[in-house]
Amino acid sequence: MANLLKSPSETNILVVDDTPDNLRLLAKILELQGYTIRKSINGRMALQAAERHPPDLILLDINMPEMNGYEVCQQLKASKTTDQIPIIFISALDQINDKLQAFELGGQDYITKPFQELEVLMRVRNQLLIKQQHQELIEQNQRLKHEIQERLKAEAEVRQLSLTDELTGLYNRRGFFWLANQQFKISKHRQTFSCLFFVDLDGLKHINDSLGHETGDRMLINIAQLLKQSFRESDIVARIGGDEFVIFVSVCSTHNTDEFSPRLQANIDRFNQEHNYSYQLSISIGATQCALNENVSLEQLIEEADKVMYEHKRAKRLVT
Repeated sequence: MANLLKSPSETNILVVDDTPDNLRLLAKILELQGYTIRKSINGRMALQAAERHPPDLILLDINMPEMNGYEVCQQLKASKTTDQIPIIFISALDQINDKLQAFELGGQDYITKPFQELEVLMRVRNQLLIKQQHQELIEQNQRLKHEIQERLKAEAEVRQLSLTDELTGLYNRRGFFWLANQQFKISKHRQTFSCLFFVDLDGLKHINDSLGHETGDRMLINIAQLLKQSFRESDIVARIGGDEFVIFVSVCSTHNTDEFSPRLQANIDRFNQEHNYSYQLSISIGATQCALNENVSLEQLIEEADKVMYEHKRAKRLVT
């Protein structure tokens, strides 16, 4: 972190004192060092000046008519525009209680009149240095926060890419097992039924060989969209192989299991009727269910649903 102060000409100091001689003397001392000085002879003028053009530092007298320095300090600290401006009190009051009150109200330093020129310059420079270090720390923290946010965003994007299938946008095998295993554990803990569907897209190899992989990819995208439409948003839909899809439903019943397959088939039939493509979408599907307290793994559910799916596919071939 750099500790170099802004040049004096870039530093704006507001001096507040109702005694013209003190005001002129302080202004002269600071102006000889190159500081840009603004002067106020009472508290209300000082508040207006600070609010309109916030200075880098305020030198503030305490004993002033109408509004004393303590009241001015309170109002400065109550405003978002001026609350961070460092304040050095300069006063003939030298009792400890006077100084304590100044610091309690938010003053950063206290100089007792009659003041010495070198002391004023040293304390002014110290407060400007502290303010600049504070500002640099804020900026550094903001940069660090931004960098952390950017890194988390990048990590999330990488994580999303590593968990999703690039073609269909569904979860891939890795994403499926990562999410479904978590949901499966929750279902077991809550003792709720869960079920799994294994879907195979019929005829993809034939389409790829006869119509090309671009058409085959479009089929995969179509079926992925239909799967998303046919199941609930909370269900985990994934493509785990070339033409293989799985859907994990964390909370279901026997009725739900019987309901999903017909709904999916109806959506496919409607799709085929509405689109005059060079292919017809067709699937084979298998479903399995995990009963309460049943000690099975997600892999076993997939294996069982896969077997049911192949029985379905074999039965369709016998029919045709």
